[in-house]
Amino acid sequence: MSHWFDHLASGLKLPSNVRRLALVVACHTAFLVSALSAQAPATGAVLLSVEEAMGPVAEALIRVGALVVTTDAAGRARLTLPAGRQALTIARIGYLPKRVSVLVLRDAEVRVTVTLEMEMVMTEVDEITVSAARTERLAGETPIRVEVITPEEVDEKTQMSPSGVTMLLNETPGVRVQSTSPSLGTGAVRILGLPGQYTAMLADGLPLYGGASSSIGPLDISPVDLLRVEVIKGAASALYGGQALGGVVNLVSKPPTGRSEFLVNRRTLGVTDGAAWLSRRFGPTLGGSFLISGTSQAREDVDRDGWGDQARAERWGVRPRLNFVDSTGRTLFVTVGHGYDARTGGTMPGAVAPDGLPFREALTSRRADIGVSGKLPTGHGGNMALRLALSTAGRQRTFGPGAREDDRISTGFVELTRSTVDARTAVVLGAALQGDGYHNELNAAFDHTWWTPGLFVTAERDVGPVTLSASVRGDLHPQAGSRVTERLALLVRPAEAWSLRLSGGTGYAPATAQLEETDAIGLRRIRPAPQLTFERSTGATVDLGGRVGGVELLITGYGAEIRKGVQLADAGDGSSDGVLVNSAGPTRIGGGEFLAIRRFRGGKLLVNYGVTWATRTDAATGAREDVPLLPRHRAGVDLMLERPGVYRIGVEAMVYGVQMLDEDPYLARSKPYVYAMFLVMRQFGRLEVVANFENLLNVRQTDFAPLVRPTPMTGGRWTVDAWAPLEGFMANVAVRYRW
Repeated sequence: MSHWFDHLASGLKLPSNVRRLALVVACHTAFLVSALSAQAPATGAVLLSVEEAMGPVAEALIRVGALVVTTDAAGRARLTLPAGRQALTIARIGYLPKRVSVLVLRDAEVRVTVTLEMEMVMTEVDEITVSAARTERLAGETPIRVEVITPEEVDEKTQMSPSGVTMLLNETPGVRVQSTSPSLGTGAVRILGLPGQYTAMLADGLPLYGGASSSIGPLDISPVDLLRVEVIKGAASALYGGQALGGVVNLVSKPPTGRSEFLVNRRTLGVTDGAAWLSRRFGPTLGGSFLISGTSQAREDVDRDGWGDQARAERWGVRPRLNFVDSTGRTLFVTVGHGYDARTGGTMPGAVAPDGLPFREALTSRRADIGVSGKLPTGHGGNMALRLALSTAGRQRTFGPGAREDDRISTGFVELTRSTVDARTAVVLGAALQGDGYHNELNAAFDHTWWTPGLFVTAERDVGPVTLSASVRGDLHPQAGSRVTERLALLVRPAEAWSLRLSGGTGYAPATAQLEETDAIGLRRIRPAPQLTFERSTGATVDLGGRVGGVELLITGYGAEIRKGVQLADAGDGSSDGVLVNSAGPTRIGGGEFLAIRRFRGGKLLVNYGVTWATRTDAATGAREDVPLLPRHRAGVDLMLERPGVYRIGVEAMVYGVQMLDEDPYLARSKPYVYAMFLVMRQFGRLEVVANFENLLNVRQTDFAPLVRPTPMTGGRWTVDAWAPLEGFMANVAVRYRW
């Protein structure tokens, strides 16, 4: 094979590094496919319709062995199965699961209708089909652990915080939204303590939010049209390339069922949110939805120090979607988005910074994107899939009296995959091309236009009680060069209701200026170090999940090492300018998570705990130090009582432990604190009324130490990092109407 490939590559005059990269991926592909392929048996088709008393049931899961499909908005799904008697399991959260036996006829189609009954106890998360790991499987059957925020949890957090997904992500074990600019309220999503620039944010599997963490903030994403959220923790470069060194967050939208909803929310400190999600069916195969959302909030100085603790903001966005699914399994999904965000922070009107001058911070961003994905069934459960995405975000940023900083982040993406699935094996082969562009009007040193081609393969195989998964990807990055990343995973079922997952992988990330630190100060006073190089990582996780009595348990251990991590350091010449450098030593992060859930008729009780140890090499001194803004301990409890269609009551509390602080003149370590919330919802037919109370103990960071520094730090920043809430106690009342 090597001789044949070299002959072909030489004829095409491919560069030697491209030839080596493609050869490595081709060899991996050939090995996996030959090891996991099997002869296809004679098959027939089953056209399944799933319904309830009120009509069709969308997003119902139909499972036959390792094959899992979901019903469309019309409650239908088509399966190609081996001829003979087949057992189908149908499940949907909120309904009693059902098992049916179907006789599949060779080269014929069998039509089956199944009626589901509602239940009071929620179905387990394991019965949700996930796609973030490339192969579509039930969450409980993927070797790669995929955390799922269920539709019920999305619905609950939308009632509590409809303006963004910050609260939704913050309460997921191992995930945290870290504030990057206290003045403007922007943030980045951290997974297992790794900085936000390593997290790939996807929308329905598409990179619509750009390739940089600061291209869009979690507060900008409305949760009103979300169905669920899928999270992969740890290096996922073998699945999604260099932008996924730390993990993946995939936001999955609701299908157009023909039902719509409107929500309006009023919160203390002058915050008003509104959103409408309109959904319509145009026929049995075609549906569409339209989301419009907006937020208006006043500027507030809660501690009366002359510096705003809440930025003034005006934010709105629109997103139409089109879904096509026919009885043969052909699908087409189109989404278009446009958003506007304007924020103002810094010193309050008439107030000044410690140097006696006003310091205004402002951010105005305009975003646009389009995404397309489609599938064509190829028989035996496989398909050909195409994904396309284009996104652009232009920002205008002001930091004090200096010149306005204008920049633009753009992403282009195309991917073609071929998958084959049978009762025991799933293989996905793919090729992708991603373009990432950045342009800054004030500082062109970090401008780039990168086009990165990649080849990848993911294969899974059931061997008795064990499921094996292997992924390998080769990318040809203009800065990082030829990179091959791998991820191996193993799922073992040692006993009934218990599972053990082992997963390890490598990752890389190109060196960019889009860091958490630069999000707060811009690039106007930042220099690149000579020969700034890409970052590399190695990581592993182990998950043990099961059930003891009526309690679901999940215990996770993880470790990761990042080499050549990019850090912000002082230029050292008295100018207060910053310089981006590669760390001389590795960053090491390790820890564990514990989660226990007790489900009972009418509610659930959730308890979680996390511990993290992380060290890095200081860019200036070269000494080892604890990674800042990373709580050593975090624990939480969540009690939810619910009677569907009548009421919902929720009580939550999170305890955040001590965090190391960086360049804070007041504190070397933060203080521990408790963040408590209470929610009550009452439903009157199609109308829901919600009262939510956050930060019941009125915790504020400025009660422990000032937010504003006596002198500016590197890059001209006046504020210390935000490690606790700034706004204090908040309450909101929301009204939602569904029809």
